[in-house]
Amino acid sequence: MNITHSSLHARSSFWHSLFKAESVAVIGANNTVGTWGYDALRSLLLPLNEGIKRRVYAVNPNIPEIQGLKTFPTILDIPDPVELAVIVVRADIVTSILRQCVEKGVKAAVIISAGFAEVDEAGARLEAELVEIAQKGNLYFVGPNCLGHADAHSKLASCGIGSRIGPGSMALLSQSGTLGASIIQNVASRGIGLSKFVGTGNEASIHLEDYLEYLAEDEDTQVITAYIEGLREGRRFFDLAREITGKKPMVVIKTGSTGESARAARSHTSALSGADAIYSAAFKQAGVIRAEDDDELCDVVVALQSQPLPRGNRVGILTMGGGFGVVTAEACEKEGLKIASLEEQTIQKMNAILPPRWSHGNPVDLVGMRAMGEDTVVSTCLTLLLEDNNVDCIISLLPPFTPFPPQGLNNNLSPEQIKAMHLEYQRRIENLNQQARKHGKPVFLIRRFFNVPPGEPEISSTGIKERIPEYPSHRRAARVLRHLVWYHQYLDKRTAGKV
Repeated sequence: MNITHSSLHARSSFWHSLFKAESVAVIGANNTVGTWGYDALRSLLLPLNEGIKRRVYAVNPNIPEIQGLKTFPTILDIPDPVELAVIVVRADIVTSILRQCVEKGVKAAVIISAGFAEVDEAGARLEAELVEIAQKGNLYFVGPNCLGHADAHSKLASCGIGSRIGPGSMALLSQSGTLGASIIQNVASRGIGLSKFVGTGNEASIHLEDYLEYLAEDEDTQVITAYIEGLREGRRFFDLAREITGKKPMVVIKTGSTGESARAARSHTSALSGADAIYSAAFKQAGVIRAEDDDELCDVVVALQSQPLPRGNRVGILTMGGGFGVVTAEACEKEGLKIASLEEQTIQKMNAILPPRWSHGNPVDLVGMRAMGEDTVVSTCLTLLLEDNNVDCIISLLPPFTPFPPQGLNNNLSPEQIKAMHLEYQRRIENLNQQARKHGKPVFLIRRFFNVPPGEPEISSTGIKERIPEYPSHRRAARVLRHLVWYHQYLDKRTAGKV
């Protein structure tokens, strides 16, 4: 299709209306808690209580009032202009609804309704009709068969899960609604904020590649993530990815690597999976970090947003026992990382503060000093590893400060003492993060023996950029470091013109 001036204008209007619309209509809104029509309308109404200026309309010919709003029989009965339509009705009437949207002058639509190309040939014909209606009317739409979308900065969301996360710099595109919701929940539990979320669904009108092109220039987005089952414009995707990864990291989950998963992807969103080996090779050439699951995706994002990229693959390990040092070193080497040989001056400085029985090398084993509450020793050793020219990155079992005494001894602490400990822990973490950035070396903590008093929240009041990533296992930390080392090497090769 030739790109005309009117279609270019329509595309520009689509992006603004999708994420910044001042007027939204939910077609198929209802009062039944837990339904798509209820959740979509509620997600749009909640920000109005926070002072967001946006007109929201409920459309349903059978119910006079929904969630406190007077309803309209059709979108054409709304007396004011409508920028964005969220459609949650039966598949067989979506075509007539979309024609009304075109007649109304709607700029963008989100079709949550399912029952199209992902189902059967009849559904595919309905989907093709939607595309034809939209093209003739210079209208673009998300979906169909999608979870919805959200802009955490403008607080515009057409899905319940997207409305419950704070603003940040990570964008998420997901070809699966349930996986998208899972990733959002994981993201929220890590204190990561979102810039944009789109459940892309069947991508009948707007493809994953179109969203990438938009996010590449989106000022709110610094890291782009995606769950991918298949690509409709493979060559365009990798051309865009190669351009994007030079300025913004991309982290993706790509499924369909086995025969049954590929078949499931086709029946899920009518996506074509393709040969997994081809995808893997193309991701590497384009600088895309590939994660195995949503835990790994979030692990990598936390590190990208809070830590500098390592200059090399030499790891320093800090532990309070030899066993942890051994298993961490093994995990690092299995990921292609090297255990750093400490400089002689680092060893001499550690000799001055550690007992004679310490390991005298890397991993640095504090031989029980942590149990004695020697917080200054831990901080000093972390600083010495950061200053060592042979160390590019650090994994530590030990935080720079014991936030709380062992479980069972917390009952004697007053609220003021607990608050003071929280603040001291936060101060030391921020100081360590500043040192990590100063030396250009990422630091990861393994949260395995950190003590937090019962009933108290995790320490996450600082912004993501001021935090040190905490992982539940040495293997996950090592895997993330491998990704960061690889991405830094990729950027160096780009600069040298070798990729």
